[in-house]
Amino acid sequence: MPVYEAENYEKVIKRIQGKIDALHIKPHFFKKVGNGCEHMFEGCCLNTLESSPCQKLSEPFMLEKFWLWEGDDRVADIIEAEMENEVCRGNMELINLGCGMSYRLIITGNCRGEVWNFTDVGVQPCCERQDFLGWFELWLDHQDETDYFKDYVYDDDSSAKG
Repeated sequence: MPVYEAENYEKVIKRIQGKIDALHIKPHFFKKVGNGCEHMFEGCCLNTLESSPCQKLSEPFMLEKFWLWEGDDRVADIIEAEMENEVCRGNMELINLGCGMSYRLIITGNCRGEVWNFTDVGVQPCCERQDFLGWFELWLDHQDETDYFKDYVYDDDSSAKG
């Protein structure tokens, strides 16, 4: 599972910085890794911390597995209330891909630190669960060909939690 241990952040960030330099990306995040990014996913920009839409950051994101509300047969008011109470809190948008799809960083709750895919029909964690560093590094490695819905084998997962 590519969720990094705090003692390995320096090593992971250094590796990511090397990839950013090799791709000639102009990052802004914390002045070194990326507080926004001029180009990601077919020209979409990674949000800056200042411009990122956030949802009730002090309240916990309640989901731990995917939820597809499009096929939910319950009354719309019940679904909307559940979305408000479980999904629309404790996360911030990393990138909006348009057409109702975005990637969001979960800030609170049991999935804190993970990046999830949000669409107009449901939400789910990325493939094997990804933290921001793993999510961003996969994009650096595969760019517009990144498939966050499959599992990855990392070259060096000595710094990931198992």
